[in-house]
Amino acid sequence: MKILYAFQGTGNGHVARARDLIPRFAQYGSVDVLIAGTESDLDVGVPIRYKFHGLAMVYDKHGAVSYWRSLWKNKLVQFCLDVLRLPVKQYDLVIIDFEAVTSYACKLRGVKALQLSHQAAYLSPDAPRPTKKIWHWEWVLRNMSPATYAIGFHFQAFGPKVLPPIIRGEIRLLTPMDYGHYTVYLPSYDSRFISRILQGFPTTNFEVFAKDKASFEYTNVSVKPASVQGFKESLRTCTGLICGAGFEAPAEAVHLGKKVLVIPIKGQYEQLCNGLAAEKIGLKMIPEFSENFKPEIHEFLSAPTLHYIRWPDYADELVKGIVKNAEKGVPLDDISSLQVW
Repeated sequence: MKILYAFQGTGNGHVARARDLIPRFAQYGSVDVLIAGTESDLDVGVPIRYKFHGLAMVYDKHGAVSYWRSLWKNKLVQFCLDVLRLPVKQYDLVIIDFEAVTSYACKLRGVKALQLSHQAAYLSPDAPRPTKKIWHWEWVLRNMSPATYAIGFHFQAFGPKVLPPIIRGEIRLLTPMDYGHYTVYLPSYDSRFISRILQGFPTTNFEVFAKDKASFEYTNVSVKPASVQGFKESLRTCTGLICGAGFEAPAEAVHLGKKVLVIPIKGQYEQLCNGLAAEKIGLKMIPEFSENFKPEIHEFLSAPTLHYIRWPDYADELVKGIVKNAEKGVPLDDISSLQVW
């Protein structure tokens, strides 16, 4: 079986899931990997067959979406050319993790593909939204990466095609410890801005992972270049995690029994939705990382750790089922045999 696994490279969650799922799919055939975007701080860890610019949002140093910079940096002519030249018809199975080039290449050529992503969970109307929906973001969630079939991942069963988080095997093998520090990963904020805020909590140590090329320290704050192994060890030994309102990092922290504070990227509707869903399982959310919310940050640091949520390990069964569906020619999103909630 010839498989194409395409994913968005602008988010570390997509990369982390790809690192875990691609070797599983490789047990059933030859896998070509496509990545679009290059903003992730994590090494993919697998050979890349196709690398495209793709479509993505760009942020300013204070964590907000910059619509003008996003419009400027997205190369629409190049995107159309990539869609036209991607040979999706040569594959027996196409898996897409919120990646637009492959989605539209498949749509253009009538190739059936499976959207396997966290964002696919928002195709369900039961997934948490703010009271006031933002129509253009709802349109993005539904149309940025369309596919014939879709399976989503979320913190709770918000629909029949929504599964628990995929917790990477390397995270499941960790032995959690508590060395008293807090791990911080807020890549849409400048590391020096983060450090100035955290110095306001002098009795607490923080390990901040950022885009900086070299490590440096500010009293109780240690800033380190983002890396897979460094972040994983810091997460294993921390008291809690302060991060954006993504999906994979909070889920992995919860699985390891850590406290979690999520901060949605300003102007990023999906992250606001994620934050609302995180609150439903007992995590804390604040709207921005700034001096204005130091009391809420202090409250988080002082709060006890919540109970563990042990997400089931079902990734092998999921991949096997998807491959069997492709071989039989039945809908790729048939997960009726999975009992995971």
